[in-house]
Amino acid sequence: MDNKHNNKRDNLNMNGIPVSFSPIQLHNRLNRAVWIGFKRVKQDGRTLLFLCAGAESGAQLSKNFETFAGQIVREYHFDPSEVEFIELRERAEESQWYRWHAQWVGSAPMECHGDLVTSESSRRYLSEALESSMAAA
Repeated sequence: MDNKHNNKRDNLNMNGIPVSFSPIQLHNRLNRAVWIGFKRVKQDGRTLLFLCAGAESGAQLSKNFETFAGQIVREYHFDPSEVEFIELRERAEESQWYRWHAQWVGSAPMECHGDLVTSESSRRYLSEALESSMAAA
């Protein structure tokens, strides 16, 4: 178990973001610049946008999703109806996945909420999508 824990720690950059993610700087709801991990993956005709807050407390996705999602959609010119936002929360023993939902008005997300992915098949699908994108890179 120690090797698994050490391997996980070795796979994080200095901000606590998995090295498979690209760090991007966004502004949180308090307009503070923060770093989050970002990874765009095409899987089965869908565009999955993986996000990871890392160790920076000001980058908490649960408090800032609306702000971050709007910035990402505007900055990268995504059509909100064609992307899915997935949050990866790394813990010492396991990874948790959250699927984020929003009602979009143009590029502004409203009524945002994240649902913990509990289905083993859905967790496996997300994990495989992220891993396959790393192999293709």
